[in-house]
Amino acid sequence: MENTLKADNLLSLIIMGAIEQSNAIYLTIADGKICRRVSQKTDKSVERTTKDGKVVHEEFYRGWNGLITDIKTRENEYGKSWMVHLSDENGKYILQMPYSSGYSSAFLKALPNVNVKEVVSLVPNLTVEGDKKKTTLFISQNGVPIKWAYTRDNPNGIPNMKQIKVKGKMAWDDSEMMEFLENMVNNEILPKINGNDEVEFDEIPF
Repeated sequence: MENTLKADNLLSLIIMGAIEQSNAIYLTIADGKICRRVSQKTDKSVERTTKDGKVVHEEFYRGWNGLITDIKTRENEYGKSWMVHLSDENGKYILQMPYSSGYSSAFLKALPNVNVKEVVSLVPNLTVEGDKKKTTLFISQNGVPIKWAYTRDNPNGIPNMKQIKVKGKMAWDDSEMMEFLENMVNNEILPKINGNDEVEFDEIPF
């Protein structure tokens, strides 16, 4: 989670120009909640001082609703991220998640069962088990939870994670799994999403 927070902080510094150009509000996930950084203090914001001494104001939400209008990946010197574009009647948003994380894995594994022409509810979750933190992302539509399309009992072709040795220690490698999910997004999901950004929200069933 510390690495996620660090990436979130760096992202906000990198993309300020992009926010103005795209008219989209950037969102991240921190401590199991949706985080929206605001330019000044609000009645919902929490003040925090970053490691470089900058005071920032952030609003935290249990989840976020919106119509998925695009899904992209973005790479920079700090790593690779998923950028999930969302729209609602109030505007446009981009939810940024680390490319390899419990949040992004859960989101992507449920995508084939999502109706991309209807609004989704995204609710992150963080649980602590001993010294380990487990993250996931729940998706629902019209109040109904969306199940994963890829599970241990029904993998549907998704590769398993592999154990590899890194600096003398065993670690789980999800490279093949994430490559499979990225191909799934590009080949199966994006063609269905095409045109969502032209939808009028009073025509969408909530």
